[in-house]
Amino acid sequence: MKQILKYIGVVSILLLCWATFSYIRFRKLQKSPPKKVYVIQDIERKKPVKKNEKLYAHLKPKQVTPQERFFQTILENNLFAPLGWKLTAAVPTYRLIGTHVPTGRKIEATAILQEPTREGNVRIVSIGTKLGGDTVVYDIQPKQVILKKGKQRITLALAKFQLLK
Repeated sequence: MKQILKYIGVVSILLLCWATFSYIRFRKLQKSPPKKVYVIQDIERKKPVKKNEKLYAHLKPKQVTPQERFFQTILENNLFAPLGWKLTAAVPTYRLIGTHVPTGRKIEATAILQEPTREGNVRIVSIGTKLGGDTVVYDIQPKQVILKKGKQRITLALAKFQLLK
């Protein structure tokens, strides 16, 4: 009889310990915040950079309607011009106002060019920008821009300011 009582006592102590540990573990799980599971694809994926559409709207080519295209042919083929006359395309010349060449290549180099006309159109360009016809911005360096027109290269240097004497 003593052995049976001893056996029941040991089993009841084991059951009591198991119940206590289970309760403590259950309370810890309720208090701890849920674990965050990260998917590797979500961490490595980068969001694409979008340029501000309003900021670069003036650089986009304007839509040409068929009516404007029709009138453009009338302007190009002048009725009152002498025979054999051909329209000479005005080659725009540009003046360099400033350059921005970042040290870390996260931002691309930009330059500010101005047409020396009455309107004085100002353009902000980067490498590869077409300036009309076959003129392309070839390279931007501090205080100079290299334009490529066909096989010819044109270097625009920043104007040096001279003080009046």
